[in-house]
Amino acid sequence: MLILVISGCTQNIEENELQGITVKLKWLHQAQFAGNYVAVEKGFYANEELKVNLVPFSFEDPTIDSVVNGTAVFGITGADELILARSKGLTLKAFAVIYKINPVCAYSLKESGIANPQDFIGKDISLERGTNVETLYCAMMEKLDINRSQINELTIGYDATELLNGTIDVSTGYLINEPHQAIEAGYEVNTILMADYGVSMYADVLFATEDTINNNPELVEKFLRATLEGWQYAIDHNGEAIDIVLEYVPNGGRSHEMYMLNSSIPLIQTGETPIGWMEKDEWMQAQDILLEQNITDAEINIGDVYTMDFLEKIYG
Repeated sequence: MLILVISGCTQNIEENELQGITVKLKWLHQAQFAGNYVAVEKGFYANEELKVNLVPFSFEDPTIDSVVNGTAVFGITGADELILARSKGLTLKAFAVIYKINPVCAYSLKESGIANPQDFIGKDISLERGTNVETLYCAMMEKLDINRSQINELTIGYDATELLNGTIDVSTGYLINEPHQAIEAGYEVNTILMADYGVSMYADVLFATEDTINNNPELVEKFLRATLEGWQYAIDHNGEAIDIVLEYVPNGGRSHEMYMLNSSIPLIQTGETPIGWMEKDEWMQAQDILLEQNITDAEINIGDVYTMDFLEKIYG
């Protein structure tokens, strides 16, 4: 039996009364999904009569595949991956976004003086190849009309090791993650967010199959309402949220998980629209980037890849 305290009232819920569902995450357990963990541990999902199993990403069963084949009801993925899946005929649809501003960035040690993309000329830069990091980097450089032939672009690791040992001048990754390694090593860091240069794609969108959305809308609404509540609580009570995150990441460092959550908050709660809200122009920009960078040549009706029905109902 679950005993929940809600606004001063005690509510008893038998666990066998809850509907069990699986949610496949975009990556491994970390503060990137703090709102989901909070929604589980604070009973927000249970209040909606849901028992949610949060499953980390695996290369054996990627998130898109998990939702398509039914091993997960809901998934969390990037807007780019969802657009590409849709262009291949998979009837998947987003119903909310968590990271309205994409966290992809370049970063350098402050002492280098490299503070903007124009400073990359003549420098050694590492790229996370084959990811949206590379996609957004290329789109940014093209938008700024920077000659990449004058930059030594290297394929190196997925952390700050090479930056710290002087092998490279600039690294790329996620604002909420890799730069903290340099900060923990005692360095001041310049971060260059691609979105600040007009290049962004929604990150961490919540999605399901059209079948689930059309035939079980009540389930989608319940899951979304509790998830949004979880994120708002995590933002308002970040210390408690990290306590909860560390239950899912027992070997994680508190300072790193706190850095991840705190640097995520401005990307999630922008102050312009409610948490989860989506805009057509942002979805259009994501598709335009994929087309311009030759990631896909199949243009889709962007209105087919997302729905605002649930957000409008919850916030209406």
